[in-house]
Amino acid sequence: MRLFLQSIDLLSEKTGKAFSWLILALTGVLVVEVIARYIFIRPTFFAFDMTWMLFGSYIIMGAAYTHLAGGHVRVDFLYSRIPTRSRAILELVLYLIFFFPLLLFLVISCTEFAIVSWAGDERSSVSLWKPPVYPFKTVMMIGFYLLAFQGVAQFIKHLHMVMRGKP
Repeated sequence: MRLFLQSIDLLSEKTGKAFSWLILALTGVLVVEVIARYIFIRPTFFAFDMTWMLFGSYIIMGAAYTHLAGGHVRVDFLYSRIPTRSRAILELVLYLIFFFPLLLFLVISCTEFAIVSWAGDERSSVSLWKPPVYPFKTVMMIGFYLLAFQGVAQFIKHLHMVMRGKP
């Protein structure tokens, strides 16, 4: 079990850190667009689609790592005042009520969206570039699967804390 949890943690960490480099690509696309638009008075045809795909990939592929690192929003004024074991019980309850049902919906929906997008050779209709959307939808699907795996790992860790009284 320990190896399983460490593998999920390592996968989340490596994926999150690898995809964090997309912020440089996003910055580069925006710099090119600003220079083209304001200096050469010739806006690019690709910048809008590239920015939402790069930023979306950056966010969703970093979600599992952020969850591992405890970086998501939480109400700390109550959470920090209760004992560690009670915190773990609260986490388990919140996972069961909110996290898992929402993630199940997102995983199923994104999987269906990706399959339909691949089958229909879906393209963006926002710009003249019209890039394929199915690679991005696949990245979204993978990101939600990674977040779900990390959620299961965190749930097991909290469950262990409740049962054994130690992390």
